[in-house]
Amino acid sequence: MTPQDKKSLRQAIAEGLPQVAHAGAITQQPPALTYVPPSHAKALDPENSVVEGIRGAGKSFWWAALSSTEHRKFVVSAFPDAHIAPSTIIRQGFGDAAGSLDAPSKDVLASLFPQIKNARTIWRAVIAHQLQFPPPFPQTAPDGVNVWAARTAWVHDSPESFDSMLLGADNALHRDGKTSLVLFDALDRLAETWADIRPLARGLLQVAQDMRSTRAVRLKVFVRPDMLEDRAIVGFPDASKLLARRANLNWRKVDLYALFYQCVGNATQGGALFRDLTATTLSLEWQKADSLWLIPKELCGNEDLQEKLFESLAGKAMSSSPTGLKRGKPYKWAVNHLQDGRDQVSPRSFCEALRKAAELSLSDFEDHELPLHFKSIQAGVQTASQVRVDELVLEDYPWVENVMSPLRGELTVPCFPADISAIWKRHGVLEKLGDELNDLGKSVKLPPQHLVDGLDGVLLDLAELGLIQRLSDGRIQMPDVYRIAFGLGRRGGVKPLR
Repeated sequence: MTPQDKKSLRQAIAEGLPQVAHAGAITQQPPALTYVPPSHAKALDPENSVVEGIRGAGKSFWWAALSSTEHRKFVVSAFPDAHIAPSTIIRQGFGDAAGSLDAPSKDVLASLFPQIKNARTIWRAVIAHQLQFPPPFPQTAPDGVNVWAARTAWVHDSPESFDSMLLGADNALHRDGKTSLVLFDALDRLAETWADIRPLARGLLQVAQDMRSTRAVRLKVFVRPDMLEDRAIVGFPDASKLLARRANLNWRKVDLYALFYQCVGNATQGGALFRDLTATTLSLEWQKADSLWLIPKELCGNEDLQEKLFESLAGKAMSSSPTGLKRGKPYKWAVNHLQDGRDQVSPRSFCEALRKAAELSLSDFEDHELPLHFKSIQAGVQTASQVRVDELVLEDYPWVENVMSPLRGELTVPCFPADISAIWKRHGVLEKLGDELNDLGKSVKLPPQHLVDGLDGVLLDLAELGLIQRLSDGRIQMPDVYRIAFGLGRRGGVKPLR
């Protein structure tokens, strides 16, 4: 491989993998970088109303991509298993980037809920607007009155009219062979406090179940696993019927690499070279659809083929010796070190790790014989670990930092719970955490649910978040994707960040 070829392939990886991959409320990447794993087709199917996924799994990406005519057209043509008909009408009911005229913002919800005190009414008003109910449903509002307040008040005061108009809209859609799909995302941002989020999320899921009685109106709610484990959200009649059909945005190893290859094969710089490399290494040809290149189907689900291709980029071993397999094979190593305690890997973390590896190979390992140096992959995993922890701690669960920071540089895993308990007692961690949560009261968005049970309760919360694992002998293990950034040691593992 010539030095220029290596440089071009590194650029293809660095530029083809966006810093935010399959995530974000606005679809900034072109359709060619969209990949639908076979297991995700069920999640995109309009008949499945609840889509569950960890942070970074692609909930906000699909919320935005399905709303984009260009991206939806690509998905319809390239991934027919998603069962999204070209005639499907897709609108946004709530999300980070939804406009307040078409969907109520968090601030609008905060003003509506104290007045109505019935979240179902609010979401029914959203459905009425998205289905374009005719007057007397309010299209506008008098001066000084919020339009969503007027719409919600009408739904509250006119339940029979709402039902009649819903039936009419449903019949019209069914007659025309169309389906109306309303998308909801970012449920953890419905309000400022967890106490206010719960009733709004619960009401939304209830309305999603209500719409199952129609023939052509469907809701699709993208939600995190922890919210579906909260009885205050899912403890309503018939919730089991709704959740029985939920789909998961899980990413297998073959899915992650298929996404990686799809992005690299469509990169502006080096994409053609990578497609040629696929042909020479595997005798597989890419197919062109309009201006986009589609990954060969054989490369989507065959680990042996994927690994052989990745070896041409990163070699056969995570060491300087091609035969030194003791440290693992690059194809498996990257995924294994990015898994959380539930054995899930977010595509955002995976793409960030390989993107960073390509950047470092461009700058620090220019003379290496292959496009990716194994040390750059290790450094990429370190970067992805820090990104993952920042998302978890800064945005979702700030209390995690309180319990993890005293362990930095003091603990090597796997360890026994008593080892953690000793450090926490020395720093008064649980007492301080309890006092802080009591002081903040209801403003705590996502507090530990089992703090009252002390050490075992907090360890249970950490395990449910995927931060730790319980081994068969009772010891505690922490996956590398979190361990590295939290600064915990592990014999023979990737060095923690200091």
